[in-house]
Amino acid sequence: MKVFKYSVGLMGTNAYIVLDEGTMEAALIDPGDEADKLLSALESKGASLNCIILTHAHFDHILALPEIKEKTGASLLVHADDAPMLADNSLNLLSRFSGKDAAFPSPDRLLSDGDTVKLGSSEITVIHTPGHTPGSICLSVGDDLISGDTLFRESIGRYDFPGGDFDTIMASLQRIKALPIKGKIYPGHGMSTTLEHELSYNTYLI
Repeated sequence: MKVFKYSVGLMGTNAYIVLDEGTMEAALIDPGDEADKLLSALESKGASLNCIILTHAHFDHILALPEIKEKTGASLLVHADDAPMLADNSLNLLSRFSGKDAAFPSPDRLLSDGDTVKLGSSEITVIHTPGHTPGSICLSVGDDLISGDTLFRESIGRYDFPGGDFDTIMASLQRIKALPIKGKIYPGHGMSTTLEHELSYNTYLI
């Protein structure tokens, strides 16, 4: 599997295309904005979009979701604990940060810890890492990890939004520390990193 990163929207959200090169089936992770950009990227790779996976359901990770789902018909996957956020613009923070309203699609599949998502001949594994939101997840993609807003390069996600909790995110970070991550860590915002780097420079993991 290959991971392709795209920074989208005013908040610089990282959206990812995970591609199984054998079958050209793809998963789109966190379509935060700029639907045309992400759809064009899929088309340029000759990829067939199998599913859309949310690491969590804050507005800056889902703004392009309605258009992409409508145009592709791809299944929407989200952890069960974050599913209510798709129907509540207070919980997903859209109304708080923009004063606007929007309708987001309901999930087609509710995820839980340890679930796998088939992508061609490959698998993505779901790791429940609550704390930023109740249903925040990381995604194990081969040797790499897509960490959403749980872990950033030399920092972590906020835990002061509704449903967030400091002790919970710290427990999730301890779980990430124990993972056999040999490749890159791809966060929801900012630069990619490695577990080795974070164990040396991230004060929340040291």
